[in-house]
Amino acid sequence: MKTEWSGEKISVSYIRHDDIDNICRMLAKETVCRWLFFGPNTPEATTAYFTPLIESVSAALLNEKIPEAPVFTIRSKETGEFAGQCAILPVEYSPGAFLIGYQIDDKYHGKGFGTEACEFLVYYVFTFTDAYRLNGDTAEGNFASQKIMEKSGFEFEGRRKKYWHARGDYHDQLLYGLLKESVDSSFFSDLKNKWD
Repeated sequence: MKTEWSGEKISVSYIRHDDIDNICRMLAKETVCRWLFFGPNTPEATTAYFTPLIESVSAALLNEKIPEAPVFTIRSKETGEFAGQCAILPVEYSPGAFLIGYQIDDKYHGKGFGTEACEFLVYYVFTFTDAYRLNGDTAEGNFASQKIMEKSGFEFEGRRKKYWHARGDYHDQLLYGLLKESVDSSFFSDLKNKWD
């Protein structure tokens, strides 16, 4: 069973317990959490959130099954250094719908790592699961994340005004979606060639 993938700039593998310290360091940074509804986090909060996800992924892999909520570690392909994490989380009461998420460490902002991670999530979910839909969201003003999702085929679907209250202010949530049936076949073929 495949557990690691390599793109042009990043390598991606299922999350493991020894990734938690790097994730804690990343999610303690204001520069990483600026557009997130959570964080900066304490190491305890990050560990409490990620530990059940790591255990779920580990248990699935031990049984040679695809995890129900796959979480991945992103590394620089060039250096092997930790660069972030990404995930596909099932939407409650809607089998086949997933929410994507990605956080890139500030050292790798603006280098295309987020775009490649999002493309990987599209490839993964429509290759290894029975997904019919991917959901994405971001705070208004996070133009980088909007651009990442749009490059990966997501369409803007709406806005929730003052949805998040974080760091003393209200933030609109911008909603994006990608239906399997609307994924461009040549784009998906390119993704399979890149990640298979």
